[in-house]
Formats: sequence, C-alpha cells, structure tokens
Amino acid sequence: MRLVVLLLLLVGCAGPVVRPADPPEPADIVIYVLDHEWHTEVSVPMARVTGGLTRFRSIFPDAKYLSFGFGERLYFQKSATDAIDMVSAILPGAGTLLVTALAAAPPDLYHDVDMVPLHVTQAELDRLADFLWDSLEKTPADQLNRLGDGKFPGYVFYGATPTYSGLYTCNTWIMEGLDKAGLQAGAPGTLFAFQVMDAAHGIAGRPGR
Repeated sequence: MRLVVLLLLLVGCAGPVVRPADPPEPADIVIYVLDHEWHTEVSVPMARVTGGLTRFRSIFPDAKYLSFGFGERLYFQKSATDAIDMVSAILPGAGTLLVTALAAAPPDLYHDVDMVPLHVTQAELDRLADFLWDSLEKTPADQLNRLGDGKFPGYVFYGATPTYSGLYTCNTWIMEGLDKAGLQAGAPGTLFAFQVMDAAHGIAGRPGR
C-alpha cells in the first residue's frame, strides 16, 4: 500500500497539459476508450486518421477501427505469466504496443467489455494519431518494429518508444494520449484502469461531447 501511495505522489508531480486553442469545428468523430479490467486501450477510426498512422491502412486494409494498447514488452507478449513476471514488469523496461485490427466499431464486436465513446474533432484526432504514431518504434529505414503476432488474427505487437514501468503504465499512456489530443483528461497521477475510465466518462459528459 505504501508503494502505491508513493507511486501516485511521484506521478502526480507532473504538470497538466494545456488545451490547444483550435478553431470551432464539430466533434463528429467517435473514438473509444476500452477497459480490459486492469488494462485500457484506445480505438480510432481508420477512415479519419491522418499522418503516419495512415500507414496501417495498407497493413490492415479491412480494418474499420484500430485499437492501441501499451505494455511491458516481455510481459505483454507472454501467453502465461506468474508473480515473478508481474514484479519484473514494474521495473523500467522496453515497451510494446499491441495493435488490434477491428472489422467494425468496438461496440459491435465487444459485448462484455466496458467502454466509453468519445466524440472528438478532427484536430483532436489528428493530435491523438500523432501521439500513437510517435509511440511506435521505427527502424533506421523508417519501418515499424514488428515484434510478432498476438493470440488472435489481427493482433500484432510492435516495439514502443516509451519505457514501461510502475510509474508509467498502460493507463498512464492512454491518459497522456487523451491529454495530447487536447481532451484535458488529467494524466498526472494516473496508474490504474478505473482512473482512465472515470476520466473518459467525465470527458463524455461535457457539453458538445
């Protein structure tokens, strides 16, 4: 318990992200924040993404949405884990992104997963897409560092640029992405999935969302 409190205090030292001053535009794009118990992911519509993330259109040509989740590289790719793996994952180590190609929007595919739809503007999605792209590790030839397939078709592990640790978890990463998008999620202090989902519900409840 003392360790958890210390981690929260340390992460809480980071400053808030200032919302960009965008020109008025409709929040007519829907992204999703998904809660997989202790782990959260964000799903974005491929038809509206911009920048480097459009490269995935040729990798997953049939995908309507892509989900992105961050994790510790060795732990996240293991089919079975134990207590030793969990403790090791708290220490700083290389990160990975699990990219999941979805043939439809998440509500049409996941019937037992808690999720929050967020209505965003094109500018907000553009910034989120840049954050996701920058989180993906590239080779010197500007190729994605593909680490291997996940358990199911359409699940692929890629190298991540952020370092995973007990102070920077999958949930910290999601909240940082929402903050970078300009949604004022409140990333400082986030370690757990329930914090992400509470923040997502708060964003969804704002006028115009």
